[in-house]
Amino acid sequence: MKISIAMATYNGGKYLREQLDSFLAQTRLPDELVITDDCSTDDTLAIIETFAATAPFEVRWERNEQNLGYTGNFNKALMKAAGDLVFLSDQDDVWFPEKLERMERYALDDPEALVVMNDAALTDGDLNDTGLTKLGQIACAGMTDSSFVMGCCAAVRRELLELCLPIPAGYKGHDNWIVKMAEGVGRKRVFADVLQWYRRHNDNESQFIANRTTKVTRLTVFRLRLVRLLRGWAQQEQALAVSLEQMRAFLDGVRCARDRSALPLTDEFDAFLGRLEERLSAAEARQAVRAKPRAKRLPAVVALWRRGAYGASSGVKTAVLDLLVR
Repeated sequence: MKISIAMATYNGGKYLREQLDSFLAQTRLPDELVITDDCSTDDTLAIIETFAATAPFEVRWERNEQNLGYTGNFNKALMKAAGDLVFLSDQDDVWFPEKLERMERYALDDPEALVVMNDAALTDGDLNDTGLTKLGQIACAGMTDSSFVMGCCAAVRRELLELCLPIPAGYKGHDNWIVKMAEGVGRKRVFADVLQWYRRHNDNESQFIANRTTKVTRLTVFRLRLVRLLRGWAQQEQALAVSLEQMRAFLDGVRCARDRSALPLTDEFDAFLGRLEERLSAAEARQAVRAKPRAKRLPAVVALWRRGAYGASSGVKTAVLDLLVR
């Protein structure tokens, strides 16, 4: 099995050397490292060039002609990776020496898995261990492994990349696109092995609650949701519009993946599409409710509740929003 690491960089010089050094320390070295840089203005490119000159495996890197953004930059790196199993890498983590070897073994033991994922230990910006892990935080927050989509903990099989790439411009989150695709057809596998440090600092892209370096509880989640509920109504309406746009893009991506697939997954893709279409229909109905005068919304909200449209969108909280938002 050929292993690739796909890394997207942008002004990562402060932490990049430590992550690159962790690749050298792997008990199973990668066959290639592919790096796309999103027009860095610090010493990132110099660090990459120096590393590539002496690395014991192939290093291919390229600077983008223009800034593509986080998802676009990762999309480009993934498009260039040629491995049978492709590991996604952030520029500021540090991998444990056994990460590649152990995850390759999991992939080999389960040929049907399209994505395999490991847990990560949460640290501060100086790699001081907090005693918390990503999966542990998710569990304490009362969420399921379905919320675990962190790309830097994922290894993706070539077959899935051929189905789901390229990620469309404007879609937010390369990891959501890829990991949710595998999960939707029952081919995502999560392992509790803690195989890397996940560094949290002020420049991190992700602000997901389970990434916090203090212990998360269900009360933490409730408070966060309450704060969001009290935000300006205009923000709430914009959030729903963005969500609909992302849902439509993902639905189109799943349809394309099904049509391209030579894997025996037709039934799984069809079932997944059915669930996505149902969710999209419910969200569009909610948007239509919000377009009504407030005094006329209650019957429509009750009808949506009865058909189960609020089951996947925080229930009572979302229904209240639909009744009150301007």
